[in-house]
Amino acid sequence: MPTTKPDPEQTFVQLVVNHQPALRAFVLSLLPGSQDVDDVIQDTNAEIWTKRGDFRIGTNFKSWMFSVAKFKVMSVWRDHQRCKVWAVPEEILAVLVERIEVGAFAETEPRHDVLRFCLDRLRAEDRLLILNRYIDEQNLDQLALQSGRNKDSLKVSLHRIRTALKACMNRKIQPGESYA
Repeated sequence: MPTTKPDPEQTFVQLVVNHQPALRAFVLSLLPGSQDVDDVIQDTNAEIWTKRGDFRIGTNFKSWMFSVAKFKVMSVWRDHQRCKVWAVPEEILAVLVERIEVGAFAETEPRHDVLRFCLDRLRAEDRLLILNRYIDEQNLDQLALQSGRNKDSLKVSLHRIRTALKACMNRKIQPGESYA
């Protein structure tokens, strides 16, 4: 009995469907609390569908999809910067995207999902402080200069935010586990 080759378009559709949770997590991590998340996901899906002929079955679909999403997110960042809604320099956001692509989404773990959930619940300025300190690896002197606050005030704020994140994560995880 002859075997039939899988339909490439059906395979592509299945890849798109299977990777939607990862796409949403990726976009949410880059646009936490933004009203643009669903639009970016929709625009990304539309573009990958349009460019489906460029994708080769058997290569890394998630990486290809994330690269399309990255440019959609960066477009949103540029639009927000033009409107002065966000004060985060594009260079910092580009570094954040690169680190998220390389690290946090290599494997999706439940603790990453919990951390993303808890980060999304922070006030925008607290989330930005945490991202600048731990993603961009800015030291307290740099943060103080950038924010116009003194180092002691920043230490207290960072401790308070880390404590809130830990409490949130411990509320969201399974009984018997803990995030120290």
